[in-house]
Amino acid sequence: MRVNTIEVSGNLFEVLGVGTQVGGGFPAGGPIFSNELIAVISDRLWRTRYSADPAIVGRQLSFNDTPYTIVGVMPPGFRYPDDVDVWERLRWDLTQHSRAAHFMEAVLRLSDDTTFEQAQIAVDTLGKRLQGEFAGTNSGWNARLVPLLDEQLGYYRPAMMVLFGAVGLLLVIGVLNVASLLLTRARSREKEIAVRVALGAAPRQLVTQLMAESLVLSVCGAAVGVLAAVVALPVIISVTPVEIPRLSEAGVNLRALLLCLGVVGITTVIFGLVPALLLLRTQFTSDLKAGERGSSKGSRRMYSVLVAAEVALACALLVSSALLVRTVGRMMETPTGVSADAVLITTVQVTGNAVQAPRDAPQHVVWGLLADAHTRILDEVRQQPGVMFAGASNFLPLSVGWRGPFLVDGEPRPAREEDMPQVQLHSASEGYFEAMGAEISKGRAFTAFDGVDSTGVVVVNASFVRRYLADKEPVGQVVLTWATGIGPLGLNLKAGGARPPHEGIPFEIVGVVNDVRNVPLGQTVEPAMYFTSRQFPFSEMFIAVRATDTSVAQTAIRNALRIATPNVPMGVTQTWGDRFNEMTAEARLLMTILLFFGGLAGLLAALGVYGLFSWSVALRTRELAIRLTLGANPSAVGALVIGQSAVLVVAGLAVGMVIIRLAESVLARVLFGVTTSDATALATAGGFLLVAALIACVPPALRAMRVNPVDGLRVE
Repeated sequence: MRVNTIEVSGNLFEVLGVGTQVGGGFPAGGPIFSNELIAVISDRLWRTRYSADPAIVGRQLSFNDTPYTIVGVMPPGFRYPDDVDVWERLRWDLTQHSRAAHFMEAVLRLSDDTTFEQAQIAVDTLGKRLQGEFAGTNSGWNARLVPLLDEQLGYYRPAMMVLFGAVGLLLVIGVLNVASLLLTRARSREKEIAVRVALGAAPRQLVTQLMAESLVLSVCGAAVGVLAAVVALPVIISVTPVEIPRLSEAGVNLRALLLCLGVVGITTVIFGLVPALLLLRTQFTSDLKAGERGSSKGSRRMYSVLVAAEVALACALLVSSALLVRTVGRMMETPTGVSADAVLITTVQVTGNAVQAPRDAPQHVVWGLLADAHTRILDEVRQQPGVMFAGASNFLPLSVGWRGPFLVDGEPRPAREEDMPQVQLHSASEGYFEAMGAEISKGRAFTAFDGVDSTGVVVVNASFVRRYLADKEPVGQVVLTWATGIGPLGLNLKAGGARPPHEGIPFEIVGVVNDVRNVPLGQTVEPAMYFTSRQFPFSEMFIAVRATDTSVAQTAIRNALRIATPNVPMGVTQTWGDRFNEMTAEARLLMTILLFFGGLAGLLAALGVYGLFSWSVALRTRELAIRLTLGANPSAVGALVIGQSAVLVVAGLAVGMVIIRLAESVLARVLFGVTTSDATALATAGGFLLVAALIACVPPALRAMRVNPVDGLRVE
């Protein structure tokens, strides 16, 4: 069984303010690091592997052939920093030999009287002091503080802001719809209100009555919404296809109810107070003497503003949705540099115990044995029937590799270490590029002859050549690196287990591979160097197998491990296509949600426009009857209504486009490959809304064409 583990300091849970649900965990006030083999496990592992045994504390947990004593179980849902099941206490003596471990992350809790800015200044000061005292390992290195919530949310923070804006626009569109309906109802009650005023009703009493009616409507709508949220939220959480940080903690709590209460108050004021105040400005004496007052300029102006506002907001939401749909499409079309949808991927981690390395063996000897073990595994996989190519790498496409300084041999060395160029460092075996379908554009890929006793060789990507060797023939150039290893994860065997010389460790470029995307989608590919895993091995490698069928590939890996390293388990297997879909699931989920919001906004806007146009036709019944009496063609009357409505819809679309331009800085944070002026998105969203709005105009126009002149002239 394979589980995700991580080494953490003994005080991590204390800093995070999280305690164990079973056992005491790491000793409070105990050492930050120690050779004592103790570990804390997740609630998930406790329940699935140990059947929630209440006497779990003190039992032995063996991983990587090393026994650990379980000292606690974390609460349900705790996964920090990633999807972790075992937290082992740090075993490195950080005061002795780990100053160059820049890949480690630190977590700190600020005191109540310390601001974020003050903490960043303190960390900057510490970084500068360490750069001066330990230039060899700290020059050019500093730390940037990031709020833990921002670190956990990552991509989702700007996405959630966009969704929050979409929900807000939907709310405003809905409020405008209700406001227009209440305004229509209020206009139909003008004579009733005039009678009340004539009988002595005070304006305050009329406003109170209308506000009470609006409040009842708001409370009923909010109650239905809260009930729907209580019922639907657990279902939504359970069916969400991606892991969204802290989504499981979402619920209808007091804060949500207070927000709902605030929305009730605001909406009550908007669609209750506004119609009431408009009615109070009406000349009620005229209402008692006259009949139809709806065709006044004030009513028409109000009707025009409401139509344009609804269309503008719906346009803003629809265009935003279209832009994000285009973004996801561009991201999915971005070349990854590989053609490996059916290639099977799994992880294999080989440790010193797995290869039975002597305990007193030098470090480079142990890592040589690890490299040989990975080579045997791959050789056995290639010999299995149905396998075409097999290889391994410490990073897969779309993952960022380790970064380190380098120089092209012959180039002047910068005076300061921090001014040296940085490049991503990857390790790959022979057969990896062939298995993943990555194309070697110049030179060759790695072979079995590129061993630790041979000349150091690297393959660079096309971005490396464009940036650093644009005017040179890359194959045959020599690059110098100072990377001796990556902590406990990998070791550069060409360094011989010693510190690199001042002039660096030379590696000859033997090939150029077309860019394999080494950053997430939406970012620019970085220059990268690939070492051969025979010369720069890593303990954990991703094995990629291209075979006649995925089941054949899975059987081949399992058989190879059984033959080459029987005590090394196989990790979770999945095709690269499935893995790619998982890595892009967040963007596709956001696209789906926004498409839903966009469609709902269009529907609400069409319903609102329909209601307002119907109201407009009702207000103009006498006018339309006079036109028909004077000989106007019914089709001309219908065309007049649709034409005037189309002008308002187009005006609303123009205002919506302006809103999009004003929100450009917010949208730019989640857009890739498109801008807010993207013609396709604007035309698609605008055209859809224009058609929907004009269709909504048709029934009122038909009603206008069927107005009976006699009845229209009699109407009050």
